[in-house]
Amino acid sequence: MQKKVSLLTLVVSIVLAIVITFTFTFSVVQTANYIFNYFNDNQSSSAGVDEYQSALPEDKQNPELFETLAMIDYFYQTGYVNDIDKDELVYNLMNAYIICVGDPYGAYYSPEEVDSIFSDAEGVSVGIGVYVKQFNEGDEGIKILEVMNGSPAEKAGLKKGDIITHVDGESVKELGYDASVAKIAGEAGTDVVITALRDGIGRNFKVIRNQFETQSVFYHKYALDNKVGVVRIIEFNDGTPKQFKNAVNSLLDDGCESLVFDVRSNPGGTLASCVEMLDFLLPSGKIVDITDLDGTVVNSYYSSSSQIDVPMAVLTDGGTASAGELFTCALKDYNKAIIVGTNTYGKGCMQNIITLPNGGALRYTTQMYNPPKSDNYDGVGIAPDIKVELDSSLENMNYFEITDAQDNQLSTAYDALKSTR
Repeated sequence: MQKKVSLLTLVVSIVLAIVITFTFTFSVVQTANYIFNYFNDNQSSSAGVDEYQSALPEDKQNPELFETLAMIDYFYQTGYVNDIDKDELVYNLMNAYIICVGDPYGAYYSPEEVDSIFSDAEGVSVGIGVYVKQFNEGDEGIKILEVMNGSPAEKAGLKKGDIITHVDGESVKELGYDASVAKIAGEAGTDVVITALRDGIGRNFKVIRNQFETQSVFYHKYALDNKVGVVRIIEFNDGTPKQFKNAVNSLLDDGCESLVFDVRSNPGGTLASCVEMLDFLLPSGKIVDITDLDGTVVNSYYSSSSQIDVPMAVLTDGGTASAGELFTCALKDYNKAIIVGTNTYGKGCMQNIITLPNGGALRYTTQMYNPPKSDNYDGVGIAPDIKVELDSSLENMNYFEITDAQDNQLSTAYDALKSTR
């Protein structure tokens, strides 16, 4: 029985678009791409173009491409009147190839971006450790939606609901949102002074940036019924299973008789973490099959006999993707949970990542992952058992801001669970 999977999530752009607002971890540029990828044991070598081309079947060889590109590069390098940024040239050329091939989840990463791929997948970040809301014109500043447990921000005294108005004395309104975020981000061991409004009073907090465990799971008792636990999973990384098990066990130990798992706007993450969490919840049986481009099963992962046996529901939306979809579909396949919300994104393929001779990395689609019993949902998504759109009055709010009393999708899940108790 296989339990270990070597996968890493790519974290490469602003994280977790929720309607029109955003949350992110300061200094960790996270992904809204729907990614479910892993690192191959076979890394690329420094072999030349001819060697790679000769290793291809004859009908796939394309020497004309490289000969023509080399000629174009020669003329530009020797005769072009302006300077050429070689790093920018490589970055854009590599991504242009991927775009032209048509791989929607492919990407080239520069050497400077590669380190973050590993740390983000491991659930480790460097920065101050808060989730925030992007401010709009008229807002007082950047609102802190959550402060991560054990983060530098928590240690400095920042709290949920604080509104950041200045960074090292500079107004976030004058700097702008992106520039403020960049100014807050920094290297471990350095400090930043955050001025934040709390109860209308401005306070200064000196935060020492450092490494911390990314908090990807939040939980609480349902405000309208303390017998129901609500577990929100932001993403799946190496630290998520431990946080998830702690959340579930804490809620059950505290008297909860049913659980709601919220994976709305969860873009996915590592397969290993998702498999471990499903193993914790599911009875004995298959969790996922991995197939190659010919449809051959190359690996399968299974759950042990231990399980969590209480009524469950899963909240989904169009931002629920990849590992978030496997989590949803597996619970649905085993009749362990009622799915409530809207259709999921529809990403059932996996990306291989290899390092390149220049220190960069290539991500490209190589395999499919199939849920325990249902068909692969790539390009289709998972339909909920109970379809309910988020109330229009909540569309411009971040999920962190929506209260239990306001959340009509959560209340629908609660009503469905109540009928099973």
